Amino acid sequence: MSVSVNWATKVITVPQSYLTPLGGAYYELDVDKFRLDLKDIEDNEEGMVFLDTHRHNTEVTVGGITLARTIEMINGYTITFEDGQYVVTLTGANNNILDVLNFNQVSIQSSNTAGLIVKEIGSGVTQQDKVDIASLAWDEPLNDHTSTGTMGNALRASRAMAIGRWRIDPDEKTMTIYDTDGITPIITLKLLDEEGNPTLDGIYERIPL
Repeated sequence: MSVSVNWATKVITVPQSYLTPLGGAYYELDVDKFRLDLKDIEDNEEGMVFLDTHRHNTEVTVGGITLARTIEMINGYTITFEDGQYVVTLTGANNNILDVLNFNQVSIQSSNTAGLIVKEIGSGVTQQDKVDIASLAWDEPLNDHTSTGTMGNALRASRAMAIGRWRIDPDEKTMTIYDTDGITPIITLKLLDEEGNPTLDGIYERIPL
């Protein structure tokens, strides 16, 4: 499945299946291919009447060194990756995708640099680079990730639900789950019976408040 553009909302959607799998929860987005596919959408009968989605500056060779292309999203367009707990590395061009990203559980890693050099073959990201990126991502302390909607925060909450402290309020018919410090609430759940009534007996469902 390819990328799509909602011209009314100016939201560009990137399906997970569009990305290149690297193994496990890691994927790669070739930003150059991404902008070419966007250009194809802009050039069709429906898209050609709307403002451009991006600005592109190609590779430039200076003193025998090839500097990477740049791709800038413009005119108010934003980008949404299909929601899920996975990591996407942006390769192939300097870009401002992080500046126009609609955040969800997907973690986006940009490799922008003023001195990015393009190798003759591939994106310039070596296999060891990918291993290092994966190691840094998975070795991050969970307690450092508190931003709502990020994968790190979701993993932190999942760990707290598995091993953390929880408390039932008999009056409110709720259960509160705390972070691993035993103090900070992670989520409060309403406890319901099969008919949707608050209960402590025969709990059939729990819903977040």
